[in-house]
Amino acid sequence: MIGQTPPHLPHSIDAEQQLLGAVLLSADALDCVEDLVTADDFYEPLHRFLFAQFIKGKTEGRRITLGLAQALLAEEVKNADLGGLTVSQYLARMAAEATTIVNAPDFARLIAEYADRRRLVDVAGSLAAATKSSDSGPAALATDCIEQLDAIAARYNAGHVAPVSAAVSSERSVERMQSAMANTGKITGVTTGVRLLDEQLNGWQRGNFIILAGRPGMGKSGLIISSARQSAERGTSVLLFSLEMTAEDVTDRMLADAVYRSRAPIPYSDIGRGRLTDVQADRVRAAQKDFRQLSIRIDPQGGLSAAQIAARARKHKHLLERQGRSLDLVIVDHLHIMRASNRYAGNRVAEVTEISSALKALAKELNAPVVALAQLSRQVENRDDRRPTMADLRDSGSLEQDADAILFVYREGYYLQQAAGDDASERLAQVRRKVEVHVAKHRGGPTGRIDLFFDIASNAVRSEPPYDLTERGHG
Repeated sequence: MIGQTPPHLPHSIDAEQQLLGAVLLSADALDCVEDLVTADDFYEPLHRFLFAQFIKGKTEGRRITLGLAQALLAEEVKNADLGGLTVSQYLARMAAEATTIVNAPDFARLIAEYADRRRLVDVAGSLAAATKSSDSGPAALATDCIEQLDAIAARYNAGHVAPVSAAVSSERSVERMQSAMANTGKITGVTTGVRLLDEQLNGWQRGNFIILAGRPGMGKSGLIISSARQSAERGTSVLLFSLEMTAEDVTDRMLADAVYRSRAPIPYSDIGRGRLTDVQADRVRAAQKDFRQLSIRIDPQGGLSAAQIAARARKHKHLLERQGRSLDLVIVDHLHIMRASNRYAGNRVAEVTEISSALKALAKELNAPVVALAQLSRQVENRDDRRPTMADLRDSGSLEQDADAILFVYREGYYLQQAAGDDASERLAQVRRKVEVHVAKHRGGPTGRIDLFFDIASNAVRSEPPYDLTERGHG
């Protein structure tokens, strides 16, 4: 088996022998490397088989010894060319020349790196061949490559989520506690830009995956767009993936929100259509100049996969870090129109589970909150009380499981506008500028409902109604 694989691909037989020899000398070596390297990472088939058997034996509770390895390999390699050595001699030489357990992780990382280099060669070769013979277009070929390359890149971008001891983690907990005590009343997370939301959630927490869900027309996009703008005004860096709206549609809403005055609102639809007076246009232009200071990047590409979103988020994070900034908030609008991989084609539940898991992993990797908007099932419309519950999350229970926080958005005014009668009109006057945000799940704190002021035509979200509206009883 030795030497039967192509010699030109990146590899190190010596590193593989050193690592396997260390495991033969001490079973503790396997504990140090099993999270760093897999059997598939080994270049030499004999070594691949041996490492897989070591992992299997450990799982079954067997002690890894030289004798066990000889027994495992006796039948597997009875006809293999081991350079003139017997199986016993080959294993004995590996054990005799092995690295110490201290160096085992270094060899494991080297083996994994060579394996990923070979995978890069495979991807490049497959792409080269596909461009000559495949019926698929360039976009489909590029997307497939991105997904394969992202799996490799992710291996080297998750260092900050490595396991830590309870001693180290508890020190961080105490530091966070002391910082919070010294800044009483201040949030520890990334500001939402909306005071009542900050008070309820303690801000968007870094590393958390948050779901903002609601039926169409409830104001999910409006709420998160206003939140993003107000958060950026406080110095945060925001990356917004707008899979449904164009970048201009998003900024029309942001501009209408920024110039909002209760007695002279400017609907965002009027900005897009140019239906403005000269005075209104001047207000919008003045607000646009202020936007030059905001760190908001809008990616309007539709149909992105989780792998593509992750790759673009990493690139933007690295760009910000070179500027001495951090990526503070990632928004995906919305989860249910993300493109799933081909792995579970046709199984929508499995596809949503895959997307949800990927976004949760991305939040940890980036150490930034990832807020994903989600649609609710139509069954909400069949109830007298249309306020959403966990059971209304579409397609997968994994959303409820994966999310660190789940917020439901509900506007009674939306349904009252569809109803007829004087009673509905009277109630509509009371709630037409109100949105309910129900924090239904909050892994790091309390749940509950808050009411926010929301002028939906101007995309303006505030913690309290403007004073003149309050005086008139419209809040």
